Amino acid sequence: MKRLARLAALALPVAGLAALWLQSDRTYHSGTEWEVPIMGYDPRDYLRGHYVEFSYDWPGSERLGDIIYDALCLEGEAPVVANVVWLNDGQKCDHPVRADASGVYQGDALWRGRLYIGQDRARTLEEQLQNRDQRGIVTIRQREDGSFTPIGIRFRPLTPEEIAARDPPANEEAEDQRPPPPIMSE
Repeated sequence: MKRLARLAALALPVAGLAALWLQSDRTYHSGTEWEVPIMGYDPRDYLRGHYVEFSYDWPGSERLGDIIYDALCLEGEAPVVANVVWLNDGQKCDHPVRADASGVYQGDALWRGRLYIGQDRARTLEEQLQNRDQRGIVTIRQREDGSFTPIGIRFRPLTPEEIAARDPPANEEAEDQRPPPPIMSE
């Protein structure tokens, strides 16, 4: 009887830990994946490991002054985000995304993100992010509760429209003169 009790005392915590791991893994892999354009970067933090830090460049949206929203609504057919709408209290939408107040960026999590990467990819991503002729796209996984996690990053060449917007004619001023994202210096 004592042997059975000892075996149960050992097996029960292991089974509980396995169940928690399975639930966490299932939660991480559930949800809808969206591809969001990004800008800016910080390839390494020696205290926390290797990561890419970026600013989301939500389609059809500009930063709304000092107003901090805690949610937005994704419009489009996954994985393509066609537009975003900032949500006020009580507004409903089909694909809400909410800032994680307990995360690294707290209320600013809808504007800034961090994707942890392996050390072997850090230099490659650093070079790709410095290339002005490419567009960084981060894939986020949006869960039913509105929380989201960056899960991957890829790059594509700029379209002719994006190049024209980036390089306005010398005699005209660009209509959209946004300040640099907070993670970049002038």
